[in-house]
Amino acid sequence: MPSVFAYCDYRAFMRDAFAEKKASSRFSWREFAKRAGYSSPVFLKLVAEEKSSLSTEGVERVGLALGLTDKEQEFFRILVAFTHESGNAKKQKLFNEMRKIAALCKSHVIEASLYDYYKEWHHSVIRELAPNVSSDSEIAKLLIPKVPLPQVKASIALLLKLGLLEKDESGKYRQTNKHLTTGENISSMAVRKHHENMGGLAVAALEAVSKEERDISGITMGLSKEGFEAVKAELANFRRRIKEIAVQSESEKESVYRINLQLFPLSKEVKK
Repeated sequence: MPSVFAYCDYRAFMRDAFAEKKASSRFSWREFAKRAGYSSPVFLKLVAEEKSSLSTEGVERVGLALGLTDKEQEFFRILVAFTHESGNAKKQKLFNEMRKIAALCKSHVIEASLYDYYKEWHHSVIRELAPNVSSDSEIAKLLIPKVPLPQVKASIALLLKLGLLEKDESGKYRQTNKHLTTGENISSMAVRKHHENMGGLAVAALEAVSKEERDISGITMGLSKEGFEAVKAELANFRRRIKEIAVQSESEKESVYRINLQLFPLSKEVKK
C-alpha cells in the first residue's frame, strides 16, 4: 500500500490505496465500504471522487479498513482536516503537525520542500543573485532588506537540494532549468504565503526605496465579468512580455526586482 505520509490530499491517498489493493486481489469499492462499515457500497467511491467527504467517524473507519498503524492513522486524521481546511493560518498549522509525525516515522510529506521554498521571500531572490555573485557573504550584503548570513547559507542549501541551483567545477553557482511543480493543496498554501511576503515588501518599499528606484501605482475601476476576464488576459500577456524583456536584458550589472500584479474585488456585484 502507498505510504500515507507521501500525500497532501486524503482522497488521492484513498484512490491510490484502492487501486493498489484492486491490482493484487478482487478488491472493489463495495468490499472497501463493507470493511469500513458503510451500508452504501459506493460511498467511499464518491469520497475518492470528491463528491462526498469523510466525517470524523469515517476517518477512523477508513483507517481501520486500510490497516493503518497508530502513527499512520494519526497522520491520516490530520490529513483529512488539512484537505478540508480553507483558512491559510489553520492549514499551515495542520501541515506543520503532519511534518512532525512524518519526521518521527522517518518519512517525508510530499512537496514539503516546496513549502519551505515559498514561505521565505529571499529564496527566489537569492536564486537570481547567486550566479552573478562570488560568495554567500556578498549575497547577504546585497539583499534588501538585509538577511543574516546563516539564513543565506541555509537558503543556498535549500536551492541546491531542490535542484534550482547547482555548482559547476569551479564552484560557481548556476541556475538550472528545473521548475517547481505543485499539487493543489500545498501549492495554494505556499503561494499565498509567498504573495503575502512579497506584498509586505512592496508596502515597505514605499518608505525604504526612493521614487527613482520604484514604480508603484494602481487603478480602481468598475468592470463587468467580461471586462474582468479581458483584463486578466492582458495581465497574462504582460507577464509573458516582462519575462521576455528580462531574458533579453542581460548585462554586466543588474539588480533583482519584483513586480506584484494585483487584481481583486473591492465590492460585491452591483446591478445597474
